[in-house]
Amino acid sequence: MSPDEQKILLERIGRGETRAFVELVQPFRERLFRKACSMLGSPDDAEDALQDALLTSFRGIDRFRGEASIYTWLYRILVNRCTDVLRKRSTDQVDYVDPSTFDVEDLSDLQKNHELSDHTAYLIQQIRSLDARFRELLWMRYFDELSYEEIARVKNLKVGTVKSRLFKARELLKRRIFQDEKGRNLLGS
Repeated sequence: MSPDEQKILLERIGRGETRAFVELVQPFRERLFRKACSMLGSPDDAEDALQDALLTSFRGIDRFRGEASIYTWLYRILVNRCTDVLRKRSTDQVDYVDPSTFDVEDLSDLQKNHELSDHTAYLIQQIRSLDARFRELLWMRYFDELSYEEIARVKNLKVGTVKSRLFKARELLKRRIFQDEKGRNLLGS
């Protein structure tokens, strides 16, 4: 959806056309659902969190300033909602569950109609072994498909910091893969 189309939909929402909100968020719904699944580990909980996040965003649409994209704004609301759910759910007071910590079998269940290849499963395993700050940025960039600017907004970092940390994360990941025999075999090296 182009920025002009988003602007038109926002204007319609401002005039009280609730259907325009559905049109605005529909293109992002599947990606947001996958993010909620990756954080909560349950499609039912993910759907509930997504509905809550969409309701929150609908009620607060007049506070959307356009500094970020609609997707980034919705993503941040959803992550906050999922974090709230995790806080309530956990007796260990876990604030955030890194999606790469799920077993590959769990990810397979969450990604209906998508089979993980050996390469993907191996890559997730290697990402899981990285330090949390690198793991999270890789996940946001390559699995959640956020731009550098969107990641910077979500994480309250400068774009340059995001780029340099992602560079380091990719280098660390590359080093782990090439040092591992299975990684060299999968890559045909």
